[in-house]
Amino acid sequence: MANIRISSMLTLAGVALLFRLVPYILYTLGVPIDPSSSAIYPWNISPILPLCIFGAACYQSRSLVYVIPLAIYFLGDVGIWLITGQAEWAFYPTQPIVYLAVIFVTLWGLLLRHRRTIWRITGTGLAGAISFFIVSNLGSWFMWYPLTWEGLVECYTLAIPFFRHTLLSMVVFLPILFSKVTLKPVARSQLQTT
Repeated sequence: MANIRISSMLTLAGVALLFRLVPYILYTLGVPIDPSSSAIYPWNISPILPLCIFGAACYQSRSLVYVIPLAIYFLGDVGIWLITGQAEWAFYPTQPIVYLAVIFVTLWGLLLRHRRTIWRITGTGLAGAISFFIVSNLGSWFMWYPLTWEGLVECYTLAIPFFRHTLLSMVVFLPILFSKVTLKPVARSQLQTT
């Protein structure tokens, strides 16, 4: 098990939180961020979901595995409200489903607690991105689209650009996060459960 210091965890969480807030900071500066218009910000490029996988694989405390990503999202939502003054941007109807999707991504990272290889990290990154895409957009379909086959197809089709950015985040941030951690298998005796 990697020995991740509290200061390192807080730094990673702070960087992830900053990524979550950047589009809204840009918005206050007059930069277009609406993904349905001519936005210049690449939505969903963020280390938050890769951090979910990394944390589940490496944090010694099992409670931190879930608390840190959910805290980043929650603090990000509060930050969005404070930065923009738009409570509906921060607290939206599908928010619980997005939080559930974050937990699913974290669960994939637990598969790496005992054995980490490049292929297993790649596979969990892909599975995490797919599960986030499926779960979060299922909530969007229920909330904002007709509950028909056509509505489901439209919902997932419009979400493909976000999915590409999520995949890109996994490709960029997972190697960075795991670069300081050994990829060799970890003995069960080295795991500390809480």
